[in-house]
Amino acid sequence: MADMKLYPLLFNQVLLEKVWGGHSIHQWKYGVKTPEAIGESWEIHTKNIISNGAFAGKTLQEVIDAYPLELTGRSEAIEFPLLVKILDAQEWLSVQVHPDDALALELEGEPRGKTECWFILSAQDDAKIQYDLKNGISIQDYADSIEQDKPTEQLQFMNVKSGDVIFVPAGTVHAIGPGILLYELQQTSDTTYRLYDWDRPGLDGKPRELHIEKGLKCTRPGAGIFPYHQYPINTDAHGNSVQSLVNEQYFKLDTITLGSQPFDCSMNHRAKLITNIGEHIVHILHDESIEALPKAYSAFLPAGLDNVQLYSLHENAKVLIASEHAS
Repeated sequence: MADMKLYPLLFNQVLLEKVWGGHSIHQWKYGVKTPEAIGESWEIHTKNIISNGAFAGKTLQEVIDAYPLELTGRSEAIEFPLLVKILDAQEWLSVQVHPDDALALELEGEPRGKTECWFILSAQDDAKIQYDLKNGISIQDYADSIEQDKPTEQLQFMNVKSGDVIFVPAGTVHAIGPGILLYELQQTSDTTYRLYDWDRPGLDGKPRELHIEKGLKCTRPGAGIFPYHQYPINTDAHGNSVQSLVNEQYFKLDTITLGSQPFDCSMNHRAKLITNIGEHIVHILHDESIEALPKAYSAFLPAGLDNVQLYSLHENAKVLIASEHAS
């Protein structure tokens, strides 16, 4: 990279207004509400514009294209396959399903499908998600219920709370309910097939398009796992705690609770996506430099970074760290 030094990449804000959105994202990040109903914050995405350092003004993908090995650990420049979002549901999201890789290619000509997972940041006492079909319900049963104008009759609904982890493999019919703020890690894809949208208008006042035929073709009852497997918590001598949350084909997600001394963040020649979900600033120490990661912010840690440590002046600072593929 000539004289260019790698460093943690921060990004400009990307907030998307949604018919189901609320005001919790901006409130969480800045302590003030937005007038718009913001449903999504795209925290780390290939088109996000870098806000700090020598690469400021470039998109993440532009830098990956120029330095693929240093940024991702790959020798070839491809679209970075992971996307991190924060979602705020004030109303039900549509009942939807995503294709797997094969069906995304067949139906849309897209290079990948959309498997995702959620970490519930906060939830009202009665918060629910819709997850999969009821036990024993076939795709034909579900199709019949849609045809009979009973689109929710065969769906399974579950209560969730703060700290829950939900793995949503492609093919799982799902919806996020009101009163939930969550972190979402997913394959880089925006292919979504709506099966039901609660008979409401979109932001333009018109009903949003449904995709019944494609959605049913992608549906795989029983593909999901709920509740998801709970991994043990490992704590070092300095009080740094690590817990694996999800370890699946496309990604790995861990939570780190920081103790009294810096936590060594081994890169293993793989980019890492870090999101500060605690109440305090987390400092990213690398080589002889420090990057501050404020509360509710995310950073892309290039694969080629050396000697990365995480530290906070306050114990119990908490981050989520995602990376490609399970180890």
